Amino acid sequence: MIRKYNIRKLAPYFSDKIGSAVSKITSADAEHISEIRLRTGRPVSLSVCGKEKFLTQSGGLTECEGMAVTANMNDIEKSFNAVCDYSVHSYGREISEGFITIEGGNRVGICGTAVTENNCIKTLKYISGLNFRISGQAFGCADEICKRYFNEKPCSMLIVGPPSSGKTTILKDICRILGSSYKISVIDERGEIGAVYHGVPQNSVGLMTDIFDGYPKAYGITSAVRVMSPQIIVCDELGGNDDCEAVLNSVSTGVKIIASMHGFTEQAILSNKGIRQLAESGMFEYAAVLEGDTVPGKIKYVKKVVDVIC
Repeated sequence: MIRKYNIRKLAPYFSDKIGSAVSKITSADAEHISEIRLRTGRPVSLSVCGKEKFLTQSGGLTECEGMAVTANMNDIEKSFNAVCDYSVHSYGREISEGFITIEGGNRVGICGTAVTENNCIKTLKYISGLNFRISGQAFGCADEICKRYFNEKPCSMLIVGPPSSGKTTILKDICRILGSSYKISVIDERGEIGAVYHGVPQNSVGLMTDIFDGYPKAYGITSAVRVMSPQIIVCDELGGNDDCEAVLNSVSTGVKIIASMHGFTEQAILSNKGIRQLAESGMFEYAAVLEGDTVPGKIKYVKKVVDVIC
């Protein structure tokens, strides 16, 4: 079952003109909308089942840009200030990273002119575009693997899939299910699993799940092992050398790792030096390979990692 955020609740984040149109979107249409984009001087666009549509003043969806509501500079400024809780300076880190998580776990991507310092983005100015990504959870997509592989005791598992295959979707559901039985620490570097807003996870992540929101993975893994004594650590997009070293160092504590990585098959484990080292050390017991972007969040098969590296 997919639970999506009620997009009408986004209306206060828009100017009166755009907010009025958003509030009139029908429930039938809202169910299929994954993104709402504002671009200065251009029509408000919506991603609907992978296709781009435009928003009319009456809340309808159209392919005719001449019928659409157009976002101007004031509309962008109103929305930007609203997603920053009207305190832009308080969101310096999030702005430099290009996104802000708002109520309901919705993520707002920010496009503008970068202000750099020492080859790093310090902040953004002249905001020209905002992308409201509608949050949702697919309840039940991890039921089968949780019953089969985590019923008696926790194990370590890699979730392998290409872009848009639902790796994060699976991780969310694993946390929701296992978090009722095991102590879990989620290293949520980009805020995609817990979707923390003002310290409160907006996604259902389990009763015994702790969220390390915004922590770099390597530091978060080390911190979680040291201060929270988890039975399972969950993280998204494992692959960096520092991340893998932190995972390797956690082996002696007995903590299990559930992590995702990019790849079309389990053979991706062999092509990533850090993850291959983890696999050869016995860190991961299973690799769950996802179907792909045509069926996000669906597991194609599960293999023992030892059979992959032999």
